[in-house]
Amino acid sequence: MLSACSTGGGAPMTSLPPPPPPPPPPLPPQNFDTAEFRNQPGLEQINALAAYNLGASGAGVIVAIIDSGIDLNNPEFQNRIHPQSADLVIAGVVPAADVRAIPTLQDEDDHGTPVTSIIGAERDDIGVHGVAPEVQLLIFRGDDDSVADPIIFGQAIDEGVTRAAAIGAGVLNLSLGTDEAGARPEFAALFTFTRDNDIVSVTAAGNDGNADPDGSALGAVDVVGASATIIAGAVRADNTLAGFSNKAGLGADIYLVAPGTLIPTVRLGGAPGETQLFSGTSASTPHISGAAALMRHLWPALTASEVVEILLDTATDLGAPGTDPIFGRGLLNVGAAVAPVGGVTVTSVTSSVAEVTGATAQLSPVFGGGLTAIDDIVVLDKYNRDFRASFGATVRLAELSGFNVEQVFSPFDTHAYASQRVNEHMTMRMRLTSRDHSYTDVGLNQAAAFDGAFARNEVIEDTFALALTNDFGAGRTVMVAQGFTAEAADRMSIPTRRTLFLAGSAFTDGYLPDAKAAVTTIMKTPLSKHTAADFLLSYAYDYYADTFGLTLDGAAAPARNAATIRAGLSYNTRNLHMRLEQGLRREQGAILDARFSGDNTSSSTIYGAVEADWAPAPGWRLKGRYAAGYTMAETDGFGALIDDFSNLTTTQFSIALVREGLVSASDSLWLGVSQPLQIETGSARLTLPTGFNKQTEALSFETVSAPLAFAGRRLDFEVGYRLQNGPLGALDINIIHQAFGAYETPAAITLIVRSGFGF
Repeated sequence: MLSACSTGGGAPMTSLPPPPPPPPPPLPPQNFDTAEFRNQPGLEQINALAAYNLGASGAGVIVAIIDSGIDLNNPEFQNRIHPQSADLVIAGVVPAADVRAIPTLQDEDDHGTPVTSIIGAERDDIGVHGVAPEVQLLIFRGDDDSVADPIIFGQAIDEGVTRAAAIGAGVLNLSLGTDEAGARPEFAALFTFTRDNDIVSVTAAGNDGNADPDGSALGAVDVVGASATIIAGAVRADNTLAGFSNKAGLGADIYLVAPGTLIPTVRLGGAPGETQLFSGTSASTPHISGAAALMRHLWPALTASEVVEILLDTATDLGAPGTDPIFGRGLLNVGAAVAPVGGVTVTSVTSSVAEVTGATAQLSPVFGGGLTAIDDIVVLDKYNRDFRASFGATVRLAELSGFNVEQVFSPFDTHAYASQRVNEHMTMRMRLTSRDHSYTDVGLNQAAAFDGAFARNEVIEDTFALALTNDFGAGRTVMVAQGFTAEAADRMSIPTRRTLFLAGSAFTDGYLPDAKAAVTTIMKTPLSKHTAADFLLSYAYDYYADTFGLTLDGAAAPARNAATIRAGLSYNTRNLHMRLEQGLRREQGAILDARFSGDNTSSSTIYGAVEADWAPAPGWRLKGRYAAGYTMAETDGFGALIDDFSNLTTTQFSIALVREGLVSASDSLWLGVSQPLQIETGSARLTLPTGFNKQTEALSFETVSAPLAFAGRRLDFEVGYRLQNGPLGALDINIIHQAFGAYETPAAITLIVRSGFGF
């Protein structure tokens, strides 16, 4: 190989006295943003702190540096100079006339020392530290110290590269270059060799201010196949190209810029902590070499070509958009390089792989927060690099809040009701609800305004519901409802469902899905003078199909549907009503209204309920209801991370005392407490990727059990009073106090006063 001239730019410009010792680092003990870090502004310019916060230091990585040697006496390099470092200006490597009289690694040209300082000066709270302060420094001295303008012997470069490969170097720093004839093909062969031996090579672009890098650097462009070399240009502190730096030119595709002007470095022969300023593409090159060492420390299984590809792809774009002939791929950005590239995936123990793109579950109010408490799992990016992600952060808890007065008694809703007898036996009920969102959604109203003053369809939501009831006589009826929720149809058909309570949890069948896109049939028939049976069939379809967002694999959430069948048996006397219910609810796409990513989520719930309404004395009524369910569930959600669910048990109850005729014959006072449907016992068993072998890229898994029970207890307390025929007409007063168990939602108190009169 031809002799290669040093790129120079390494002569000290200014001597700086050692800075005063920095104050003790604050807690936590591992603080990387130190005075020593800030003394080398290039570290912040390349966003190195993000890598340090991940634990990157270059430990275990060998960086080969072919240069003018190193200051052997400076404590910044003690105990980290590789024992196989060598002066290569020796017999058998260079011609006999060029052999150094006394071989030594000691730097005499003041070039190798500052270059090595930028790569790996010790992190010792004095002076400055390198980009990768714990690398092993494999120093090969190859300079001719007999001339005023130092050169690096080509034979020494050849020998150094061969030895670096044999020793196992992961990075090669060449702060040198030449435009001599034949340099380009010679260096193309060198960079092919380093690529084939899995070494990341970084070479200087050159300091002549030319439109193209030196011929030696352009040799990297001629490597056939994937490149493992980066050409380094220099920028100032403001990210403008240094005037001396050769531009990207023909090497733009593999050209990065890094800090290269006035870089504080270890001073050759100086006292501990004493620094000098160093400039040139010789200074930008070791910034990139150090970054490559950080990458190889964090992910040793990455190939050299992958490291280079990541550094090039994650660079901060400078100059013209995209790759350009001035800045090439842009400015080295270590923080972006150590962040996931190309999205992240999660892998199950069965090797199922799914892309993590957003929320993986939307829980319903019956679920507790056990899944959200699961912390770190391992996710992988496109290069199979491991990152930590919070599993719990991908699970959305239900948003619990107080009584929504606007939703129930919205002044912006218009209701139209009609009840029409179709024939002797059939009655038809219709309800048209028109909700004007322009009053409650300012953004929607503004958007509609752009479509014209009468863009009614943009802000008005119309819903239509229809119920047909056929009376077969002798108390036998059949009702079919569409557009009503199953719970609303239940209230219409079962008189004891209708109460004065406003809390939605009071005396309702909580196992019926709350979906208006539903068809419900209720059949009733008497069995004897005091007993009657009823049957409910309901099918809710496309339930909340658009509200879940993205699943773990990036596809839209599957539509939910639920089919419910329920049988009821009632016993009625003058003072006592009792009722037993048995139901079966089958869901596809959900588990008790909770949504999970994946296509195969389903559940079956068997439930029963008992309720009673007893009048112990005239004007007094005591009401109670208790329901319990047993749910069998399964899902392939979370990328098949869930192995199975234990069977879930759920409960719901209501109890109330009612006093009628308290002050007048037309008033009522009631008080009660109810618990909405919630899970009492049950858990999900998950096998999660929690470890990663960086050498073999093998995941390790841990099985955990996440409780699904609702922590604490949701309770709705309600006190109400109704006067139907007062001096000012009807008067209704409701006070609702809602507690939300262990959810981080404060208790809510709602006071509702309504009055009205007709004339």
